[in-house]
Amino acid sequence: MTLEFQVETYTGKYIQKTNNHLYIAPSEALKDIVAHYTITFQNPNHLIGENQVLHLIPDVSGCFVFKFYDPLSIMVWGPTTKIVTVKNDLNTFPCRFFVEFLPGGLYQVLGQSIDSLLDKKIELSIMNSKLYQTITKAIEHMNTFDEMVDFIDMLLCREVAKNNIPEIILESLKLIETHHGQLSILELTNQLHKSERQLNRYFHQYIGMGIKKYSRIVNVNHLIQEINQKNLLDLTYEYDYFDQSHFNHVFKQICETTPTHYLQNMSDFYNELYKFSLK
Repeated sequence: MTLEFQVETYTGKYIQKTNNHLYIAPSEALKDIVAHYTITFQNPNHLIGENQVLHLIPDVSGCFVFKFYDPLSIMVWGPTTKIVTVKNDLNTFPCRFFVEFLPGGLYQVLGQSIDSLLDKKIELSIMNSKLYQTITKAIEHMNTFDEMVDFIDMLLCREVAKNNIPEIILESLKLIETHHGQLSILELTNQLHKSERQLNRYFHQYIGMGIKKYSRIVNVNHLIQEINQKNLLDLTYEYDYFDQSHFNHVFKQICETTPTHYLQNMSDFYNELYKFSLK
């Protein structure tokens, strides 16, 4: 099996390229399912400390991580609700390929309750051997990321067509996103004419967690997009926190550090710009 993919083999359009990441938009048909595809690659011109770690900000969404071993490894990351710390090996590990889902997208691809995947990682070969084998057989005949992106896009479109998600969930996600996680549960249930109990049951099945936790993580992720542009006191009131102490408490619950420490050490953190982009 050919498993020596290089970032240079992707020649299509992309959203952005950084020192170690290439962000690629999915097809229009998947724009509400997949935030982006990502290729990570080595860059000898970008120095990374030998023992440096990355703290991944919770993204409540989930992803597939392809590592081109023989046999191929496809790790399914469930939605995360707490910081995940990993070694920053971007300059020592060969190319990896990520499918970064939007909230609800993981269910629409896998077709199974997502609450069992919350804050967990499991090989796709164990979870869904049929899907894993389909991908593996196709990749055997590929040599470029152009081929891989086109194939994964087609495959996900096929899988999504099998697994509908209730319209009430899509409406909920849109409302929470529009309000940057600041909409109260009462306001949400009143707008949707559903009980909190019923909505929470749906959220656990299709999103992986309850409404309150989901909204809080969305709120903090949006706040992070602005944290280096505005002072903390302004953000405290713009995001409807009672005071600086309340803001610090909620931020630390999600990010396991204070806003001040985060600002001073931003290079140690990784957050998904294209899942919680400012609108």
